[in-house]
Amino acid sequence: MNNNRERLAWLILLVSFALCVALAVGTPLGIRTFLRTARVEQDALLEPQQGRPGLQRRGRGEILALVEPTWDVPAASAVTTDRFAQALLTVHVPRVEGELDTTATVQIYGDTEVRLISAHSPRFALSPLPHSVVLQVQAGRVRVLVSPVDDRPTKVELRTPHMVAHLEEGSYEVRVGSDASELTVRYGQAEVVSASGETVTLGDSERIGVLAGQALPEALPAERNLLVNGDFREPLSTGWSAYHDEQRLPAGEVEITDLAGRQAARFYRSGLGHAEVGIRQEINYDVRDFTSLVLHMSVQVREQSLPGCGSLGTECPIMVRIDYKDIYGTDRVWYHGFYWRAHVPPDVLYDYEQEVPFQTWATFDSENLVEVFDEPPALIKVLTIYASGHSFDALVAEVELLAEE
Repeated sequence: MNNNRERLAWLILLVSFALCVALAVGTPLGIRTFLRTARVEQDALLEPQQGRPGLQRRGRGEILALVEPTWDVPAASAVTTDRFAQALLTVHVPRVEGELDTTATVQIYGDTEVRLISAHSPRFALSPLPHSVVLQVQAGRVRVLVSPVDDRPTKVELRTPHMVAHLEEGSYEVRVGSDASELTVRYGQAEVVSASGETVTLGDSERIGVLAGQALPEALPAERNLLVNGDFREPLSTGWSAYHDEQRLPAGEVEITDLAGRQAARFYRSGLGHAEVGIRQEINYDVRDFTSLVLHMSVQVREQSLPGCGSLGTECPIMVRIDYKDIYGTDRVWYHGFYWRAHVPPDVLYDYEQEVPFQTWATFDSENLVEVFDEPPALIKVLTIYASGHSFDALVAEVELLAEE
């Protein structure tokens, strides 16, 4: 009987000691693990840009026609567009009053279906985890801009029916058809994984097409971008020269700014009377061997005092101009302007003017300029972006002049 009591006492003592050690070691380890791995959901803002995009919250229930921006975009929500609609989805770390830090910007083009699978950020600053966004593109075309926040990287997992792409900081475009997906890296790095587990890593200005049921091909060069520093990641003096009209003061200003993780050129002025400020880039590139020439850019008009582009169509808060020489040796000019404040009669609305939403990024992709120009181009000479009018505040980002043979 005494031996049984002694064994029971030792057992209780050993179990108590083990529990004490487990609590002494496990409690701080558990707290440490929680602090390093706990996550919170990011906020998502969906803004209609053209037409009425469809939103199906959490991937079930009715599809709502979106007419106003909404922050109610929970995980698993699906966004759909017809050929007349476009939308912008921006994903942000949990909002602090007065701050908006963007981890991913998703430009959704027409005839596209996108699902926001998940978006998380570490709950605590000491966590080594990155910001994480998972997207699924079922069909259509999107552009994705991936941005770090507070020195913490952002990782985007982009899924299509034919591949999975892991995107680092950078700018990307994906096109998804019924039997293939194509990913283009404008800048950054992407690891592409096929359904069979093969991987290919893409770098700046590379692309890959993934066919259903086939092995991954090698990376190919993307369309040639004729512009330098169109993403404004370098100082404005790299590739661009700034100018302003000094005939009337105060003069307009142009500078590079960071707006919620997106680098952009900002044009602004507050005053009366006409003024103009802009940036230009000398290109001087022979394009006779190219069959396609497309201008891509994102614009945002934050303020303008004049309606439309002014009575003469020359005072847009943002206008882009391309000087070129045609195949007959004649110097020609092509324009396209953007505004948000509606025209007032009897002002004339010119065919090169485009209305954009107020204080919202709008994406512009031109038609094939080889076919749009008055005559086929032989030499692209200069591209100029400028703001004109009285008071204005506007931004431009992701400026690309893409040439394809």
